[in-house]
Amino acid sequence: MLAPRPAVLLRTWDDDASGIAYDDRNGDTFVLGPLALELITMLHEGGARAPEALLAELARGLGGQAPATLAADIEAELARLSERGLVLSLPST
Repeated sequence: MLAPRPAVLLRTWDDDASGIAYDDRNGDTFVLGPLALELITMLHEGGARAPEALLAELARGLGGQAPATLAADIEAELARLSERGLVLSLPST
């Protein structure tokens, strides 16, 4: 789940290959790469989802040509975003 707004403000550029996130709660600023931006966009547009659902959506967007490491990359990026307070993990039901 994406952290509540306006606590986290995002800024991207035309190429969407990088961006920054500013956490208004503590003043921290983070540089975001393409995968982080894509995950944040997906969570913002589609709401909370499990990493497996994010993986499936990204794989569809890549036409089934997803790299073998994509699942691990998503897990690692979500962990980094969570450590920074930019996304929140929801308890399993």
